[in-house]
Amino acid sequence: MSSEKVKHPKGLWLANISTGIQCHCGYAFSSVFILFLTADVSANGLGLSVAKAASIIGVFTAINYMGSIFGGWITDNYLGIQKSLILGSFLNGLAYLVLFFIKPSIAGIWSGLIILIAAGMFFKGQISNLVGSLYGAKEFTRKDAAYALYYMSINIGAFFGPIISGLIADKWFAEIASNGEILSYGYKYIFLMNAILMFAVAVFIYLTAPKLLGEVGKYPVNGKRAVKAAKSSKKEVVEHQPLTKTEKSRIWSMVILFIFVVLFWSAWFQTQTSFSILMNDLVQRNIGGFTIPVPWLVAYNSILCVVFAPLMAKLWLKLGESKKGDLSIPTKMALGMLFTAGAFVVLIIGINTLGGVVDGTRKMSLAFVLIAYFALTIGELCISPIGIAMFNKLAPVRYGSLAMGAWYLSNCFANLISGKLGGLTESMGYVQIFGTISAVLVVFALMLLALRKGIVKLMALDEFEAE
Repeated sequence: MSSEKVKHPKGLWLANISTGIQCHCGYAFSSVFILFLTADVSANGLGLSVAKAASIIGVFTAINYMGSIFGGWITDNYLGIQKSLILGSFLNGLAYLVLFFIKPSIAGIWSGLIILIAAGMFFKGQISNLVGSLYGAKEFTRKDAAYALYYMSINIGAFFGPIISGLIADKWFAEIASNGEILSYGYKYIFLMNAILMFAVAVFIYLTAPKLLGEVGKYPVNGKRAVKAAKSSKKEVVEHQPLTKTEKSRIWSMVILFIFVVLFWSAWFQTQTSFSILMNDLVQRNIGGFTIPVPWLVAYNSILCVVFAPLMAKLWLKLGESKKGDLSIPTKMALGMLFTAGAFVVLIIGINTLGGVVDGTRKMSLAFVLIAYFALTIGELCISPIGIAMFNKLAPVRYGSLAMGAWYLSNCFANLISGKLGGLTESMGYVQIFGTISAVLVVFALMLLALRKGIVKLMALDEFEAE
């Protein structure tokens, strides 16, 4: 294979840079949001209970991801990907600017969150769909490689976001007593950083899209304007036609896997609620007189993704070249759920070392958290990048952004569940909640393994060559 064949379109740089910065901002925000909501008012927090804070996060994130469906439909029919990304980036910056200037209160915070929800409608699904739109429908290998690079850019941003937000909140803009105790946190300056960066992304896309993307994503894929634009550029015309039997079959496979993905994300999103509270209260984070900020442990997950994503991609390729072939998508997702279940088991073991003392006077070893995050990362890599690529492959072209919105809709339901579970840890305890999550994941992983052959048949991947 010549080097020319493995080159990626320049538009991939735009997608990866934009999503990397957006994820930097998103993770900088989410890694401290539960801490901001539950910190005392005197410490620049809102002073809410864990249950109330977890509920707010669950509802906000659920509605945020639900908006991807509506934003995807608007993008496919009216705006096109390029305009949607500029609009989404601008609204993101505006939302964080509101959060920076607004007086801390539940009503004030929701005013910023509502704008963030509007911003999410026009960015998440669109940037994911843009990556696939840069390649032909049958370029499976190049598209998989592109999504691997895309997922790495997500996690590079997700690594630096919590690192910087931890420094801003706990060090640079915090009020620290002479004994090292933090008297107040610099949370609002995280919002200011995010606002500046997201406005910069909007300008970056506006200035570089004509050169890096050209006609890709410039127009909506449905409607008369889309057909006219496609004809003028001598590209394939995507008309609004009824779904074929094969397309319906593939959509059913997406619906089935959607259910299992919701369960996975319900567990994974504990990293934004119960994990953060656990690490803040019950984990020994002091190393040589330095206290590791909680957001840095979220960043640890991201750097693990950057390190292991290419290694796992090579593993899938190696399996694909073997006699038995690569593992099926349902099998990989089932393995991901099992690894995730293992992460919660590790945390349960760590919590049990406290001997039932959970008032903060005893601390569990940081090693349990590091091992749990490792298992959680492997589980994530077996599900998330594979699922994103799968939804792009299986969805009809004319519903590209809508389909990616449906992928993110799984996060909507997952956050509603995860928010409730995170709140219950305060009344029921970590061991009972984490044990329940682990058991449910194992049961559904076994179910997915049992159903894998039927799901693969519904996907009809072999028919792509005949189309």
